[in-house]
Amino acid sequence: MRVCECVFVRSGPLLAINILYLIIWGFAGIGKIVSGMPEYFPDKFGPTFMAKFPGLPATFWMLAIAEMIGFGLAVFALARLEFMRKPLWLARMLTWSLFVFLMLGFGQWLTNEFNGAFQQFCYFAGTLAALLFTQWVATQPRVAKE
Repeated sequence: MRVCECVFVRSGPLLAINILYLIIWGFAGIGKIVSGMPEYFPDKFGPTFMAKFPGLPATFWMLAIAEMIGFGLAVFALARLEFMRKPLWLARMLTWSLFVFLMLGFGQWLTNEFNGAFQQFCYFAGTLAALLFTQWVATQPRVAKE
C-alpha cells in the first residue's frame, strides 16, 4: 500500500496546511484592517527609506492587502475542497505567502530586528516545505477507495 492510497494521509495534511494559512493571514490581515496602522509603526519605520517611498501609510496598507490576498486565496482553496483534489489554489496561496514573508522579513532586516528576520526565514522555509508537499501530492495518482 502506498502512502497516498489512504484518503486521510493525503487529505489531512492538505486540510491542515490550508487551515493554518487561513488562520495566519486571517488574523494578520483582518487585524490590520480593523486596528489600522499601529502607533509603533512610524517610530519603527520612520528612519528608513520607506518613510519617503512609498510612505508609511502606503507601506502598511500594501502589507495589509497582501495578507488579505493570502487570506482570500486560503478561503477560496478551502471552499473548493482542494484537500480532496488537486491543490491548485492552495499552491497559489502558498506561493503568494512566500512573497508576503519576504516583505515581512525585509522589514525586519531593514530595522535590524534579526531575531524577527530569522523567524520570517523559518516561516518562509516552512511555507516552501508545505508548497513542495502540495506539489508532490498533486503528482501522485489517486486510487479508488477499497
